[in-house]
Amino acid sequence: MRFAIVTPSFNRTKYLDDTIRSVVTQQGNFEIDYLIQDGGSNNDVIDILKHWENEIKTNRFIPQCRRLKFQWECVKDNGMYDAINRGFAKISGNVMAWINSDDMYHSYAFETIVNILSQYEDVHWITGIPNSYNEHGSKAGMDLFPAAYSRDFISRGYYNAKFLRYGFNWVQQESTFWRSDLWRKVGGRLDEEKTFAADFYLWKDFAKHTDLVKVYSLLGGYRCHGEQLTSDPNNYSKELDLVERPPVGLLVLRVILVNMPFMRRVIFSKQSRNIFLKLLGLQRDWLVGRIVKWSYIDKKWILTHKEAV
Repeated sequence: MRFAIVTPSFNRTKYLDDTIRSVVTQQGNFEIDYLIQDGGSNNDVIDILKHWENEIKTNRFIPQCRRLKFQWECVKDNGMYDAINRGFAKISGNVMAWINSDDMYHSYAFETIVNILSQYEDVHWITGIPNSYNEHGSKAGMDLFPAAYSRDFISRGYYNAKFLRYGFNWVQQESTFWRSDLWRKVGGRLDEEKTFAADFYLWKDFAKHTDLVKVYSLLGGYRCHGEQLTSDPNNYSKELDLVERPPVGLLVLRVILVNMPFMRRVIFSKQSRNIFLKLLGLQRDWLVGRIVKWSYIDKKWILTHKEAV
């Protein structure tokens, strides 16, 4: 299996080295085709790129995967999503993702993805547990909610910060990977007219074809340092189409699950779920998604086909 990974870059030196290292140090039986698409940065950025290029070419850095191809290009572009599209046009792989120049993948993330995708051919799109780093690179935050992602809710655009009180948040791009055939099905391009939220629309397009499977593992993390493009959620939200407000029953359900977590088992049991959901004005199909968890007994990743959000 081969990973096609793109990092868009422009005049950010402080965290770039950590980002690159998090990609090229991935260990396992796979190949990595990694390209950094730079928009015309200063010499400090170019020095970092040349350093890594030289380390890999001269074998001073020894990859721990089957094959590592490291490339970079410095050319003026029309923004982050133009850079990502340019990057993906130059590399190839069975599995695709992009990682911004201040974020990082966790150790063995790629090996986890390979194991799951090799085992489950019907899984085309996966994301890990949302998590973050602080500016020093320490793991500083993690969000276990939602338990699973509803394909219906992704299509409706509910997973955005406008609806936090309902229990929704963004689908974390840094933790998300997909098969290349899914990318081709939706046209194989990000919307370059967007400055902040092209990933939001990509997820909606993906949801037309398949489920987003949540992996109960840390795959990639978002670095919070206050200088990134998405540091102000209002910028992101301005690019979103008007989304209908989620049903009030979802808010009621969220209150119940937060304050009485033991009720999850009762609400979603075969005996009572239809009564509860009917009273809340919700449909069962809205409230389920697929998850993957590691089984220490079976010593493999186990896919659950229907799990409550």
